[in-house]
Amino acid sequence: MSSRFPRTNLTHECLQSIRSYIAEHHLRPGDKLPPLQEWSKDLGVSMVVVREAFTTLRALGLVHIKQGSGVFLRGLEDTNFIDILAFTYSLDGFTQQEIIEARAMLELTTLELCIARATAQDVAELEKLLPGIAAADPKDSGDLSVHKLFHMMMLCISGNRLLQGIGMPLLNTYWILGNSGSLGASGPMTAQEMLADHTLYVRAIQDRDVTHTRELVDQHLLHLCSKYGIFPFAAPSKDLARILGNL
Repeated sequence: MSSRFPRTNLTHECLQSIRSYIAEHHLRPGDKLPPLQEWSKDLGVSMVVVREAFTTLRALGLVHIKQGSGVFLRGLEDTNFIDILAFTYSLDGFTQQEIIEARAMLELTTLELCIARATAQDVAELEKLLPGIAAADPKDSGDLSVHKLFHMMMLCISGNRLLQGIGMPLLNTYWILGNSGSLGASGPMTAQEMLADHTLYVRAIQDRDVTHTRELVDQHLLHLCSKYGIFPFAAPSKDLARILGNL
């Protein structure tokens, strides 16, 4: 057993060196990292240690290894927790309530932080995305989808870096599971429903109105919060029903 600890420590040190290199060279998603052989030579460690480090980074979704081309940095917007969860648990072992609850809590916290911290410029930037949401395919959660950009922007506006770090991987995980049909939703939103929900988010942020945040999250998550008693959930208020009716 003791013979394994030195290599574990070396792998950790290798990961730290890669992190420092990325920061010092101001690398961005899509940039290429030095080849594994170069890391092995510069750090004075075996290729086994370097491979373990990059295998860890790939499992976290932080790098993409292209055979014959090299190792490329990925952004948080491209990552998800599927590989990590699949390694630790059976994805079938998660209940629908657990999955919905995790997404709902992220959504609620992000929305309320945006309400507390958004500037007029932040609201204007969110508003610019609304026409694109109306024109988009509701099933599209691809790398450049307007829906994804909207939620990325909300995470940035929240002002919480830890929330940003876990937020996009969690959202991507939720979207992957949702598209697989494992969440039990009645069906995808129409483009107009998507527009209405995101418009209500923007209005709540602009007005700094936290009175209907749980109802707004439930509306956006296809009423799955109320279906599974996530919050626990209160009946939607008449005011929210009136606002929805005016859209």
